[in-house]
Amino acid sequence: MKRNYEALFGAFYESYFDFKCERMSNAEALVCTSEAYFDMQKRGEMEKAVIFIAEGRIYLTHSKIFIKSKEKIVDALNSLDLNKLQLETTPDEYQDILERRDMVLDGIESIPVDYSPYTRWYYNEMEEEVKNYFGIIINDMKNASELIEDVMGRFERECRSTLSERIVVKTTLAELLIRHGIKAEGEFLKIKSELEQFDLSEVGQQLTESEKSDLYTRIKEVLSKLKNL
Repeated sequence: MKRNYEALFGAFYESYFDFKCERMSNAEALVCTSEAYFDMQKRGEMEKAVIFIAEGRIYLTHSKIFIKSKEKIVDALNSLDLNKLQLETTPDEYQDILERRDMVLDGIESIPVDYSPYTRWYYNEMEEEVKNYFGIIINDMKNASELIEDVMGRFERECRSTLSERIVVKTTLAELLIRHGIKAEGEFLKIKSELEQFDLSEVGQQLTESEKSDLYTRIKEVLSKLKNL
């Protein structure tokens, strides 16, 4: 009896979104999903193909891909034993899997590559996550100190991860506080001080050159606006 490879695709995607619901970044959720299906990859050529295709297709929706993840997927899909795969699938399934494989191999070449093994949240993703969370809690907060404390508590883990994630969280938070007319005092002043002392060269490969340039401009604008608050 031929195995239902569509069910395996579905299970992989479901696991990924389950990890996402645990407040993981796109990249971290996908790594955890891949690890959860590590043993499944060894069961047969069909399973191996489906898991790496599923992982690759999800990466096609991400803003970046870690270089070693890209190499792993490309090597795995290029090394599939097509004779074994044919024996394990129907003709239609075999053709469908090959088409999906080729789509991943073509698409993955256009994804920007990340060279930092430590970054969980990428630049734009981190900014968007902070904005989304801020928007959810802003109306329930009684004062600025409580608001800042809540946001920093939510992103405490991310701020410990890498310098780039930490500074993007604080830059984005400062932008949001300014937008809502909140005065720079208390914890806000501590964020201002950290932005003033931030050395862009210390982020290394955690950000691309264009991201560094954008972040530099954002911090400069934040500090300029804080002079008037």
